[in-house]
Amino acid sequence: MNHAPLDGLQRAATVLLQMGPERAARVLKGMSEAEVMAIAGAITALPALDAVTVAEVVGQFVTEAAARYGVVQGGTNAAKSLLEIRLGQRAANDAMAIFEAHGPQPVDPLDFLSEMSAAQLLGFLKDEHPQTVALVLNHLPPDVAAAVLAGLSDELRVEAARRVALMGRVSPDFLERAAEVLKRKLEGVVVDTSSVEGGGVASLVEILNRADRGTEKSILAELDQRNPELAEQIRNQLFVFDDVVSLDDRTLQKVLRHVVPGELAVGLKSAEEEVRTKFLRNLSERAAADVLEEMEVLGPVRLSQVESAQAAIVRVVRELDAKGEIILVRGDDEMVA
Repeated sequence: MNHAPLDGLQRAATVLLQMGPERAARVLKGMSEAEVMAIAGAITALPALDAVTVAEVVGQFVTEAAARYGVVQGGTNAAKSLLEIRLGQRAANDAMAIFEAHGPQPVDPLDFLSEMSAAQLLGFLKDEHPQTVALVLNHLPPDVAAAVLAGLSDELRVEAARRVALMGRVSPDFLERAAEVLKRKLEGVVVDTSSVEGGGVASLVEILNRADRGTEKSILAELDQRNPELAEQIRNQLFVFDDVVSLDDRTLQKVLRHVVPGELAVGLKSAEEEVRTKFLRNLSERAAADVLEEMEVLGPVRLSQVESAQAAIVRVVRELDAKGEIILVRGDDEMVA
């Protein structure tokens, strides 16, 4: 695939995308606002990449990263220091006491699977035995496992899911042997260029959906100044009309106070039954009856009209969120009482 050589920012964006949305979001969280904006811009404008280019960029990154660090020695003191930073002194002391009493916990030989993307895993799992697929799924982060499961054929998906549910304790020896077999098979897999993570709005949205709200808001605020159309495009994908089912009833009731009933009737014309029920349940009995009557009176409606009405309702949600009148929980947000 011919394209101009990637500059430093584009190479950084390429590496970030290969990490997957959740890890990329954690990396963004540690960057300055200027760095985040630069990376976000590079992601949205990144050209289509082939597997060879991605492998070269990631390989160079790994080599350079390894060269930056000297050899750091381990030991009890080093472990305790790290635990104190992460857990606090008391919890670190408790953890070290358990470690000293029982010894080190065994390392999962299949841990290397968690470093792979769902697309990469699907490349070789689609033809594997259901038991192998189940074993792999059981050792993946839940979001990655869900993505892999969704990409399997119907028959393999059901059988693999069944075996995961029935899977008992697996012996360490079996895990070791399975890991060796899987590694050999992965080495022989030819990377499908169609599965290489590229850039674009969808990639950025996937990352922002898992990022903290501060990161999301700072990027969108800056994009509002630099490229309002792109910012709006990203917002439209961050929260869409069907996402209303994720709102709690109290939040939705606040939203509905700002929605024109006629617009709601148009917006619900093509909505999924779950979404329609969610809206109507949070209206008064009289208001719900009026909306249903209006929907019947409308008759056939152009899809463009329905989408326009739904977009208007989504704008209400986003505006109320921006004002702090409602809270949309996304990414790694946590709610506290």
